[in-house]
Amino acid sequence: MGEGIWSADVCVYGAEPVAPVSLLTAADSLQVRRNPGTLPSRVADNFYWLGRYLERGEALLGAIRVMLGNSIDVDGGAGLSPTTVGKLVGLIVGAGSAPHPPSLRRADLTALARTAMEDEAWQSILTLNRHAREIGEGSRDRLSADMVRLLEAPFPTHRGMLERAGSLQRRYAAIAGLSAEHMGRTAAWRFHDLGRRVERAMAMARAIRLFGMPGASPDDLSVLLDLADSQISYRQRYPTGIARVPVIDLVALDPGNPRSLAFSAERIAARLAELPVLSDDEMAEPQQAQATGLQAIVMTATAAALDAETLGDIERRLGAVSDALARRYFLQGAEPLRTSGLTLA
Repeated sequence: MGEGIWSADVCVYGAEPVAPVSLLTAADSLQVRRNPGTLPSRVADNFYWLGRYLERGEALLGAIRVMLGNSIDVDGGAGLSPTTVGKLVGLIVGAGSAPHPPSLRRADLTALARTAMEDEAWQSILTLNRHAREIGEGSRDRLSADMVRLLEAPFPTHRGMLERAGSLQRRYAAIAGLSAEHMGRTAAWRFHDLGRRVERAMAMARAIRLFGMPGASPDDLSVLLDLADSQISYRQRYPTGIARVPVIDLVALDPGNPRSLAFSAERIAARLAELPVLSDDEMAEPQQAQATGLQAIVMTATAAALDAETLGDIERRLGAVSDALARRYFLQGAEPLRTSGLTLA
């Protein structure tokens, strides 16, 4: 063509009509299938960390709300003892979300809460939400439009700190509801749920170590119930008052409490059992063995005997489960693509 040569399409007229030819499949001839296809390792990694970032942000928000005085208990919240408030501050500071305040005065606590909520120089809620939003931007083809809108919603700008915290809490609740009731039970959802359960269990183990050990005050135990969103459940069962062992049993060992360690450990083991394995020898892979060991410790524990050492062991085992899960299903650095045992969605 560049040398000036002419070209033209040629049409041949026939006496009989020609049958239509198309590479498209007729709509009424599509074959029904329920396997959505192969889930890339990168997508599994993203969904797992989407769950962890969202759960981490919600746990941090819960600590901020309790510290600022938004407790169900009318005698708690702003009236918490300095020792209990100091533990809450330690929980927030220990998460890398803010520097330690100069004092426990109301103004300093408000400044701490503001940093932990919206200072991008720290692991604040704003930072965690940004990480979740970035994952959502790269996974639009696998997330509903409502989920994407919630992940991309602007940070609340209400004048009061508690109003902003309440707006964020409602957003987290909406996202959790969408993931629980609107996502198909594919491998992508299983990795997302695994991320939530691992992060929630880690946060709960830390909270119990801080607020639920022998010698815990009523303020400590009330805060622990708030962090576990279990105030109403506790008061329905024990209307006579607050005591350490029943509180620990509810937030740590009750398999019917979705915030408890027992519930998370059972779900982690169940989700890992649903994911594909490389071999057909019916032997547990490392991530499954780690989850089974974790579940055994939680199931055989008693509230009266649950101590800081055991909780520290539980937290370490949760980290080991996460590491084993990452080694098995997520690509590590320049590691070549897996040619067998691909994660099926």
